[in-house]
Amino acid sequence: MGFNESILGVLARLPLIRLLNLKGYNRQLPAALEERLASTGNADDHLAAAKVYQNKAQELEAEAVEFETALSKIRPYEDTKGFRRGALMTAVQEKRHRAKQMQELYAAHLGKAQELGGTVQSER
Repeated sequence: MGFNESILGVLARLPLIRLLNLKGYNRQLPAALEERLASTGNADDHLAAAKVYQNKAQELEAEAVEFETALSKIRPYEDTKGFRRGALMTAVQEKRHRAKQMQELYAAHLGKAQELGGTVQSER
């Protein structure tokens, strides 16, 4: 009984783990920057975070292009059942989706930095 219960427990947690991975909750920012953003979060910190997310988005988009290039080079006789082609198309979609998430985070942090920078400038 204990073995079956542990398997069920692990299987029950899998969707949560996959959801967290799909949502982009894996660590992109350096720990020190994350801590500063959580505590004070000034304009410079948000600009630094925006830059990290922008770089990651560009990196993911470049990887998607590499996968597309590999996909275009597969001849029908090399992949008769379409498994490789399907896997590469899925990888392209995943990379583009994650790049879009990183772009959204970039825009959010850039907006926050401009908002904080604007408040600081208007107070002077």
